[in-house]
Amino acid sequence: MRKIVFILLALIPYYAQSCDFCNGYLGLNPHFKKNSVSIRNQSRFFKGTEMSATELDGMGLSKKDFFETRVNYELFAQYYPTQKLQLILSVPYVFNRDGMSDKAAHAMGVTHHNLNHESKEATNTYQGIGDVVLVSHYQVFNINSTEEDKVGQRLMVGPGIKLPTGICDVPEGSESHTFVHQPGTGSWDPMISMIYLVKYKRSGLMANLSYMVTTKNKQNFRSGNKLNTNVTGFYQITSKRFNIYPNIGFYWEYAAKDIYLSEKQGNSGGNISYLHNGIDIYYKRFALNTAFQLPILKTLNGNQAEISFKVLTGFSFTFN
Repeated sequence: MRKIVFILLALIPYYAQSCDFCNGYLGLNPHFKKNSVSIRNQSRFFKGTEMSATELDGMGLSKKDFFETRVNYELFAQYYPTQKLQLILSVPYVFNRDGMSDKAAHAMGVTHHNLNHESKEATNTYQGIGDVVLVSHYQVFNINSTEEDKVGQRLMVGPGIKLPTGICDVPEGSESHTFVHQPGTGSWDPMISMIYLVKYKRSGLMANLSYMVTTKNKQNFRSGNKLNTNVTGFYQITSKRFNIYPNIGFYWEYAAKDIYLSEKQGNSGGNISYLHNGIDIYYKRFALNTAFQLPILKTLNGNQAEISFKVLTGFSFTFN
């Protein structure tokens, strides 16, 4: 059996929505210790609004009259300056869209949205370069064997930081939920992550934990600190030309309440659990990664738009 060690490709957080915390795109990488570049996409779809059910009922509306989409196009690169040190760079381009039905727009007297008469929706879009993320991982240990009856293990730990490079254009006096629509957060946010992998023959298990400490931006807004954990099982299928890795897992995300003008915001933060299902396909230096994530348990603070599902894709090239 060939010697194959897997590591987690990404711990890259996305911050476009307070109830969609810093969940990273999970992919398997048989080309460990190889420098690579990738193009990735994460699309998230939401229903709902910050208004209460009572307010909506009074206008003859429901959560279904409000929607949001959060799309990230990411340039991702990993580089190994030494055998035990991995460096990661993520440069996202964000395309966010929120809107409401034509019925909701008329009920609320909204006139500043773009009205699409064909779809009977009123929408706003927010797009631009997002926050660049830098992460470094140090290999604590790597126990690997070419023998099939041996268990391989790998542990990587390291710090990271999110830079305030993204657009965060919020007028003074805006409500706090306006910030979650912006491509960037406007703050410097350090993080730390831990990746553990165990493999036996063709099966394996990955566990990931990451924690981010957020800071205030220039507009005195601070998104809540974020904690991520996930566990994913995978199985290796080989052929003459391809390596295929179906995988299934469980994700849990927690975020504290946002703070705006020194006050905690009631309609922010909480926790969500996801069921993850994906497949990764490798051919020579190329790889295709796809995944679908469905929320199965949600406990959100106050009234927030609720995520319906996520779709993740990626294409990568290894150059050494």
